[in-house]
Amino acid sequence: YWRHIAALHHWDAGEVTDISVTSLEWIQNGVDCGPIACSVLEQFINAGFDENGRMPSFSIPCGHQIRIQMLHVIAGRIKMSCSDYLMLLDSAPDSWTAEIPGEDIINNIQNGRYHAECHELLRRITIVSSTCSQCRRPVPPQNDERTLKSGEDGNGAPPEDQDTLDAEFKLEPDTSSDVDAIIDSQRSASASASRRRVKNWNLGSNKRFLRPTAPPSLAAYSGRRWFQDDRTFDDYEGGPTIEMLIAPRDINPTTTFHTRGIQLSTTWVDWVDHGFRITPSSFQMFYKCDPISTMAHIMPIGTTDSYDPSNQVPDRVTGEYSLQRRGSTQRCQHMEVTDVEIISASELVDSAQDDPPLHEECRSGHNAFVRGHASRGFSDGPALYVDLERDAVKFTEDEIETSVDIDSIIWTTKAFRCRGSVGIYITPPFQTKPGIFKHNHTYVDITIPQSEEDANAPGGRMEWLSKRFPMSAIPHACLGRISSASSTLNLYIAFPRMIHQHPVNGRRITLIPKETLDIFWDRVLLPSIGDCTDASWAPYLKQTLEEARYKARGGDGRNGRWSPPKTIPLSDDDFRDVQERMEICIREGDRELSMYGSLFFVLEGKGIKLLTKDGQRGRFSGPEEALRRNLPDLDWSYMMNRRHGELLVDVGISFTPHSPNVPVVGVWRLDALEASFGAGGYKRGDMHHHNTLSRYGALQAEMQQERSQQTHIAFRSTYNLYYESIRTNSNQASFASDSDAYKLSPSYMTECFEIAKVVDGCKGKTYGVRDEYRVSGHAARIILDNIDEKAREYLRSDPVLWIPSKIWFELIRRRVREIQRTQISIVKKNPPNLGILTGLLNHMLRSTTSTPIVYDFHVRESLALLEYRNVLETAGMFFLQDFDLASDTCLDSVQQIDDMNVLALMGANAKTRRDKAVEKMGTWQSTELELQDYPLGRTPTWARLKAAIASSPAMIMRPWSWSPRFSNTELSIGRLIIMFTRHVWLMLTPEVFKGIRPHPNSLQEAMRCWTITSVDDTLAAVTFEACNAGLHDRTGITPGHMGPKSKAFADRCSLFFPDAEAPNKDKAQWSVLWNADGYIAEFHRMMKARDEDQQALLKQGLCDVFSHLHCLPASAARVWTQKNDAIVFITNPAFYR
Repeated sequence: YWRHIAALHHWDAGEVTDISVTSLEWIQNGVDCGPIACSVLEQFINAGFDENGRMPSFSIPCGHQIRIQMLHVIAGRIKMSCSDYLMLLDSAPDSWTAEIPGEDIINNIQNGRYHAECHELLRRITIVSSTCSQCRRPVPPQNDERTLKSGEDGNGAPPEDQDTLDAEFKLEPDTSSDVDAIIDSQRSASASASRRRVKNWNLGSNKRFLRPTAPPSLAAYSGRRWFQDDRTFDDYEGGPTIEMLIAPRDINPTTTFHTRGIQLSTTWVDWVDHGFRITPSSFQMFYKCDPISTMAHIMPIGTTDSYDPSNQVPDRVTGEYSLQRRGSTQRCQHMEVTDVEIISASELVDSAQDDPPLHEECRSGHNAFVRGHASRGFSDGPALYVDLERDAVKFTEDEIETSVDIDSIIWTTKAFRCRGSVGIYITPPFQTKPGIFKHNHTYVDITIPQSEEDANAPGGRMEWLSKRFPMSAIPHACLGRISSASSTLNLYIAFPRMIHQHPVNGRRITLIPKETLDIFWDRVLLPSIGDCTDASWAPYLKQTLEEARYKARGGDGRNGRWSPPKTIPLSDDDFRDVQERMEICIREGDRELSMYGSLFFVLEGKGIKLLTKDGQRGRFSGPEEALRRNLPDLDWSYMMNRRHGELLVDVGISFTPHSPNVPVVGVWRLDALEASFGAGGYKRGDMHHHNTLSRYGALQAEMQQERSQQTHIAFRSTYNLYYESIRTNSNQASFASDSDAYKLSPSYMTECFEIAKVVDGCKGKTYGVRDEYRVSGHAARIILDNIDEKAREYLRSDPVLWIPSKIWFELIRRRVREIQRTQISIVKKNPPNLGILTGLLNHMLRSTTSTPIVYDFHVRESLALLEYRNVLETAGMFFLQDFDLASDTCLDSVQQIDDMNVLALMGANAKTRRDKAVEKMGTWQSTELELQDYPLGRTPTWARLKAAIASSPAMIMRPWSWSPRFSNTELSIGRLIIMFTRHVWLMLTPEVFKGIRPHPNSLQEAMRCWTITSVDDTLAAVTFEACNAGLHDRTGITPGHMGPKSKAFADRCSLFFPDAEAPNKDKAQWSVLWNADGYIAEFHRMMKARDEDQQALLKQGLCDVFSHLHCLPASAARVWTQKNDAIVFITNPAFYR
């Protein structure tokens, strides 16, 4: 043997008699003999003998890990060797034998089939390894002398010492909870000394109100709480243990091939069976009893008898508090407050009647809506307190209409059943976020993995610890839908065994990767559907995911559309068979498919209130019957049976006054609302202050768990229905970013204009308030039967303020407009803390339509430095009371210079702009400076107009809007404009885009592609130029030399749609558009097929469309032109303000 080994490695064998052989043996497991031998040999060759001639210590990892390591190296080496082989094949060495690889082997390596096989094999081994307790356990070193010599201890493992344990289980270092410490750790002491420091971070948040009334007492629950456990309900034995959840990982985020081997994917390690299981009671959110005292917790009155709803001004503003010591018998004395003026919302609006263009100063509006000060001639008056109660409109109980409906349903079940059919997606739907991406106040009780000690103990599992997981924290995917003419219900499939956290930030990850979903569809779902349907269905079924995706391609052969995938309808019987077959497939897949076990279904129907509102205006006896009749495909008796799962229903009560003469808006009084939530036993929840008003808004909170389990009430949500006027379809608040406001980008300007336009159109409507409860199906019946009297009783406590719609929406509109005006002013001024001021103003702007979450640290810091809570208490609304445009930094209380964190949020050029502002600080004067960056007045000079268009076109140009007259445009014209838009944008290379390349499908979409907002969002670098066509008026010309007269946009049509004899057809960029497939060639074909009158109508139609485009490329000899690496566009003067 020694001679063979020496010859293999080209060693000198020497005299065999001089060679001593040391044997090495180890404990075998009968399965991994070869891999273990390779691992031991590798370790020994790398380490060699020690100085005393003894063998080194070695470790025997699990066979899965050895196989992964072997495949990792060999796969890459084979790829490299194949490349070398093909390179040397023409001059093959003589030592090569005739047994060379066949062409099929070489082709498999070259075309990727070999790598696909290696990839699949590595995935399967990695998934099994991730659920193997031996793989996840640290491998102890073994010493051959201790292990193998006869007569000695055979355990082989050296005793663990305390240093080893300390190194392995090191505690996390203590961290300070002070937020300042996080930021100041990046600054020196001298740098920190020059910054303002927050004394009390609580001042940056909202103040909560008192809860004077305790919730009703409930007797100690003595009945049965949960369903009987069933050890056959899930696989509770032999699964991964809890110790495996904290094992370290050594993986990369993607799977890659290179010469050194294959890199593992996080998908194979993270999305596996982590040991979580479900029980028959997992879906129970409430005790196994009928609802207890449900109505006592619906709209309870929490205010005391002395409560005066019209008194919403605190004593610290009115001075109505005693200065005497407690217990004093002297006459009570009060403070006289003279530095605050209490005014109504209508008086606040009337105090700023003038509303000039945004580029002009409006001192009264700035004082009233940004600073919160009165204006007295040329000086500032006292600070203001906004009291909405002075504009209150009173209604009697009979004048307020109460409307009841069911808004949504959520049903969680192990075995899904329905009366009709359910549409199952044949391919996984493309999702950028999970279907249930935010907490819906629904929980599932999950049994956590057992410990390794319990798993190895005889007698079966003894540990049955469980934890309530929010539905949004469980990985899930949209499996299908139940559709009708009136609604669409989404069916989700959840995989609790895949529950895991991000290794760095600790957050739950629930968006399942495409690779994991593909395996489920390909190996579980589609085969199960094929096994459970009739033979006549076979031609219409997709047997594999690859086949389904091939058939789902578009007409142009492209894969992956944004629209939902095709569905296959399955009857209730068929889908029940499919569910049983899926369970069998998962069990037969053993550990490779075990992560899909313990699956359950979630049926979610949202936004169905109009189907059930008051029984659809009397057609049905009530909301419940309306729900059953409008959703007949659901098996309601099966869903109401709690043995099959938990049905949650949202019951909503809306209050709307009859006020035909004066439209009003209802807003909840927060003090009464807080007291009501306290009297109902609800948690603190989330309070929303509308438009930063201190006393009015909304509140949402879950009920305390023990009380919720008895009353069957999970969650209560109150909000004001005027929110529906600005609510997006996705119910996600969105607004232009701070960086857009920092640059006054077109998207920011457009967003401000659109908000003002929307709220201005709502002044003639009445909006009420709403109180909504998420309860069990049984509790919903109780509420629906008793809600009318309860609602009338609750209204008597006067928890709602009714204010004229004209006043409310004008308050919002002027607030938006004055904040926008202030933003334009500070951008002109360019103070060194422009980013910090922008963050504050944009936060106030977002607060006009929603309650934004403050993510950026500098905004939270600024609110705390400004004592946001105290401002709300003393002004009734948040104002920047010390804001001064004449000062160097405009607001002395906040940080005076943008730091690097703020600049990073504001964009690429923010640092240069900040540095210029810092250089000017020493020379600034306290008087207001007039900068010429933007046009002033109604007749700006041509030079100033060009500068304004180049720097902020949205300030000069009106927003583009679709004209209804284009709805009747000839189809040929629309087709040409669509082709023109697609082909022209296709000429640009991918490097110039920061968004998605436009690909319109209608005339309206094509015209929208040429708005300044769309262009700015699409291209990475763009510059806009002014056009002087039509700027001459009857009294003279616009001041300033305008240069050559530009073509009007209608006349530019001939440039983009030239006649057949036009000269540009031979120029490089234009020539491709004249070819057979270009839009210009198509235009010529259309013209050729028409007579002269029809040709004139076609050209006139195209000119009409061009005259209504927002902007166009500055085309001439070339289609696209650049200036300083930015693509140039000409703006349409028809849209100039």
